Amino acid sequence: MIAAREIMNYINEIAPFSTAMSFDNSGLLIGDTEQTSETVLLALDVTSEVIEEAVDSGAKIIISHHPVIFNPLKSIEKNSIPYLVVKNDITVISAHTNLDIAEAGVNNTLADYVGVVSENGTDSECLLIGELEKEISSEEFAYRIKSALSCRGLRYSKRNGTIKRVGISCGAGGSNIFAAESAGAEAFVTGEIKHHEILFANEKNIAVFDIGHFRSEDMIIPELALILGEKFTDTVFKQAEGDTDKMIYI
Repeated sequence: MIAAREIMNYINEIAPFSTAMSFDNSGLLIGDTEQTSETVLLALDVTSEVIEEAVDSGAKIIISHHPVIFNPLKSIEKNSIPYLVVKNDITVISAHTNLDIAEAGVNNTLADYVGVVSENGTDSECLLIGELEKEISSEEFAYRIKSALSCRGLRYSKRNGTIKRVGISCGAGGSNIFAAESAGAEAFVTGEIKHHEILFANEKNIAVFDIGHFRSEDMIIPELALILGEKFTDTVFKQAEGDTDKMIYI
């Protein structure tokens, strides 16, 4: 049995909530720091499927990456996500941009998965710069990413020449292409990128790998469950089975 307060305190050690970006909403977002549970569910997003799974498994605490409340609420409708969380007496802790830039956080974990050795960790812009062990082609890197992250599909653009220096910005990190270019990146991996940002990358001969928001971050969930399970051995930390990519790839 563990209290939400204990989980929050430990997350604050490994991914300080004070490092979250100004627009973010991380921390205890719904519930009570004294809420206890024998099982804790982890998910990228708090969805109706995740809440149902928490109820079925007896989990009274959910840890999410994306904030369960992001923008100010003007109303709470019946059967909305916040309504269902409160109705079922569930406490939700969200660790978002503070976890993106942590040492064992999303960007560094994503880099590890695709074979990029971090040069400088991450900075306040949520951008990691690193290098591959050896130069490879854009196509080779695309297939490496697809295999390492079990992507059902991804978009990528080629560059003239091979790739070694890589910028990584998980989630909706496309706007960091400009900082990546300034850092000398030859490739840029992200979860979402806009058309004009792709065009900029093309003009600067930077290969772009758009792997989808979900797939660029969901690998942190089992990793975080493992870290928390090793710290609190009398509690079950499990990834929600209902936390899945909602996109269909054809």
